[in-house]
Amino acid sequence: MQIKSFLLPLVAALIAEAATTSKDPCSFSKTSITDPTGIAEINQCAKLDGSITISGNTIGAIDLGGVQQLAGNLSILNTPSVVSLNLNQLQNITGALVINNATQLNSIDLTSLANAEEIQLVSLPSFAILNLNRGVDTAGKIILSDTALTNLNGLSSFKTISTINLNNNKNITEITFENLETVQDSMILSFNNDEASVKLDSLLWAANLTIQDVQDFSAANLTAVNGSLGISYNTFDKLELPELTNVGSSIQIFGHDELEQVSMPKLTVIGGEIQLFNNTQLEEIEFNNLTTIKGALTITGGFSNLTMDKLNLVAGDFTANSTNDEFDCSAFDELHDKGKIQGHNYECTHPPKPSSSTSSGSKSTSKSTSSSSKSSDSSSDSTSSSSKKSDGNGLIVPGMILTSILGGVLALI
Repeated sequence: MQIKSFLLPLVAALIAEAATTSKDPCSFSKTSITDPTGIAEINQCAKLDGSITISGNTIGAIDLGGVQQLAGNLSILNTPSVVSLNLNQLQNITGALVINNATQLNSIDLTSLANAEEIQLVSLPSFAILNLNRGVDTAGKIILSDTALTNLNGLSSFKTISTINLNNNKNITEITFENLETVQDSMILSFNNDEASVKLDSLLWAANLTIQDVQDFSAANLTAVNGSLGISYNTFDKLELPELTNVGSSIQIFGHDELEQVSMPKLTVIGGEIQLFNNTQLEEIEFNNLTTIKGALTITGGFSNLTMDKLNLVAGDFTANSTNDEFDCSAFDELHDKGKIQGHNYECTHPPKPSSSTSSGSKSTSKSTSSSSKSSDSSSDSTSSSSKKSDGNGLIVPGMILTSILGGVLALI
């Protein structure tokens, strides 16, 4: 019994020591690092297996130049003292690289990175230099928000991107993806420099596309948007998508003070709704080959021309209200009368034309079949009222004749 009591603690100690010595410092579920010593320790590992979070304000430069593979996430959060991040040997991240709220960080080196599921660089007001591997043509999810970047040269080689969101990078004046052909999920380019120019002339297909607050925009070869197309708050005067043939969901164009013309001459089908509103200078809207709108149409403003000569079906409600008396509703009234506009509500309006008749005016202000009848009735009431006024004026003449006769008779007496 005494031997057993002596051996048991010894065996336990040996097991604990063996477990400690056999533990792989490069493999863990997750770990948190708050000081330079922890950075130096993981930098000894060519491959890291696990998720890492770096935080705190005691770290200056983060040097992980020894790391080549990371099977997990790397998050650098709320680190106001970090000035640089070196991952120049890192080739693969199976998770996400997330850097958020590192106010002094000015450079990131990812020159060997060939694959990353996600890169998020957010709230980095000093971050001006991004070095990426230019030999890579495919990217996963990329978010760049609120940085000091002046260019996106490191992104120019991508041909395919799953998701890209560039927003509130006020120093970026040119956004050019000269090789980008496919956006698999979404592209959002919004509220960067007010004078930013966006060129996507190699882009052929996008799942969803949002362009906001840019001065110039071109996508000369874009043929399809599988989901939604959103264009808003820009300062260009013309929006032209010459090769676009199909939008799978919706089109929204709004919030423009200088936009004068919208042209999508090859667009044939919109799979959802189309909305154009709050475009104060917009006059010309051209969808020359559009045949089908599977949702609703809502277009309001001062437009004089809404060209949809081949339109054959609007499955939802229809609203086209213009403050320009040159706009003509007759083509859309005819579609509505033929049952080609299938929604419950139909409204097409414009101010009365100087030379237009009362009857044409009543038609142009119709809201639906029943509302059109009410409008016609209203016009009839107005006409009847005018007729009564004419009759009333006509009674003045006989009265005047009678007065003259009585005056003559009295004179003879």
